[in-house]
Amino acid sequence: MLKRALIPVLLALLALLAWAGPALAHGRTAEADVRFAQSIAGMEITVVVRASVQVPAPLQVDVVAHVPGEGGRVDLALRSVAGAGSSPGPGPSTGAVTVEAGRPGMYPVVLAVDRVGPHELELRAGGERSVLPFAVLVARAPLWEVVVYAASACAAVALIGAMASAALSRRVPAGGFAGAFLVATVVAFTAGLLSPYFAPAMPEGAPPAPSPDLLLGRPNAQAAIEVFPGAPRNGSEFRLRVELFDGSTGLRADDLVEHHAALSHVVVTSQDGSYFRHVHPLRTAPGTYEVRLRAQEAGRHLVYAEFERADAGGQLVSGEFSVTDEPPGARPDAPAPSRAPTGHPPVTGETPPGEAPVTEPARPVAGRPVRLMLDTGVASLQPWLGMAGHLILRSQDGGYLGHIHEARSMARTSRRTPDESVAGFGRQLEFVFTFPRPGRYLAWIQYARNYEVVTVPYVIEVGAEGSPR
Repeated sequence: MLKRALIPVLLALLALLAWAGPALAHGRTAEADVRFAQSIAGMEITVVVRASVQVPAPLQVDVVAHVPGEGGRVDLALRSVAGAGSSPGPGPSTGAVTVEAGRPGMYPVVLAVDRVGPHELELRAGGERSVLPFAVLVARAPLWEVVVYAASACAAVALIGAMASAALSRRVPAGGFAGAFLVATVVAFTAGLLSPYFAPAMPEGAPPAPSPDLLLGRPNAQAAIEVFPGAPRNGSEFRLRVELFDGSTGLRADDLVEHHAALSHVVVTSQDGSYFRHVHPLRTAPGTYEVRLRAQEAGRHLVYAEFERADAGGQLVSGEFSVTDEPPGARPDAPAPSRAPTGHPPVTGETPPGEAPVTEPARPVAGRPVRLMLDTGVASLQPWLGMAGHLILRSQDGGYLGHIHEARSMARTSRRTPDESVAGFGRQLEFVFTFPRPGRYLAWIQYARNYEVVTVPYVIEVGAEGSPR
C-alpha cells in the first residue's frame, strides 16, 4: 500500500520540478557580477557591478583601471528604467571615483538600488559619456528547495503526531502519521538528490523568456563602421563609430548583452600589424558605439567588432579606413609618440619580461591543432575580460580574425567569472587553435599583471599539409 502511494507522489514531484524550471536570462544568474570593459577618457577600465542579495540595498561598484593613462574623475549614475506602470523611483543614485595617473588598480564606489529589473549605469569622464544597460537581479528560492523545506516540515509534524498517537495507544492514527512521515521524508530526500538536474529559478528582475518566434535566435546585425574625420591624419586623434542595425528590419540593434565582460570588443590594426588596439567602445546612443583613438601610422587600417545580441550567438563584423600622411610642415624626422594620449600604449616588437611565445609543433600546419605557449615571467596573473589571457590572430591579408581564450582558465571559469582583484592564474599561458589556411598570421597575446594589461606581439608562419618542415 505504501509503495503504491509513493509512486504517484514521486511522479507528481518530478513533473512539478521539471515544469517549474524556466530558462535564465541569457545564462546570467543572480549571483553573478556584471562586467563592462570601457575605453573612456584615455583609460581602459572595467566596471564591475556586484551582485545584489536583496533590494533596496547599497550596490557595490568597482572601477578597475587596467590602463589608467593620465587618470581623472569618473562619475557614475545609476537609474531604473522600469516600464510604464511601475512606481517612479527616487531618482538616480550617483557617485564618483578618481583614477590616479599611472596607478592601475581597483577604485570602489557604493551606489544605491531600490528595485530589481532593468537599469542603466551612466559613466562620464573627460567629456565622454557611456550608458550601460543591465538588470538588477535577486535570487529566488528554487522550487526544489521549497519542496524540501515543506516536506521536511510535514515530516516533522507527522513524526510528532505519530509519537503522540503511540503514547496514547492509538494505533490507527499512529500508523497514518508514520506513513505520512515516511512519504514526506522520501519526497524531501528525492527533491534534494535531484536538485542538480533542474534549472535554477528565474531571478527577480530578469527579463521575460523570449517569445516563440525568437527561439531560433535573432538575425545578424549589420554594421556601419566610420571614422571622424573621414580621413584621419597621422598623429591626430579621431573617433571610431560602429552603428548596428537589425538585419531583418533595418531598425537599430540595441539589444547587446555582456559578452566576455563587455558589450563589444573592437580590434583595430594597421595593415602591417605594427599598430594594434583592443578597445571597448562606449555606448553613446541606442545601437551606437564609439571610441577615441590616435593615428600613429599612415595607410590602410582594419577594424573588427565582436559582440552578442540577446537570445542570439556571437557575431563578428569588419570594416576599414585609411590614415593620411602627416600634415604639411611636419618634420619627417620627428619621433613617434611613445604613448598615445588616449592611454592605449602602442605595440612594439619588444617582449615583456618572460620568454618568447613558443608553438607546438614548431612549424604549424593548417588544419591541425597548434598549442601556443607563453611564459609570462610573472608568478601569478589576474583575469582580464574573465580570462587569464587572450590571443588575437589576424591573417596577413586581414581576411581572418580569431579571438582565442587561454585554455586552462576557460576550464576554471566555466561556472563563475574570477574576480579581477585575485591573482589566481599561473605564469604559463596556453592557447589551442587550428589555423584555417597556410600563410603568415599576426598574433597578439594579452594578459593582466598587477592590474595592467600587457600585450605581446608575435608572428606565426603556417605551412600547408605536406610542406617541408
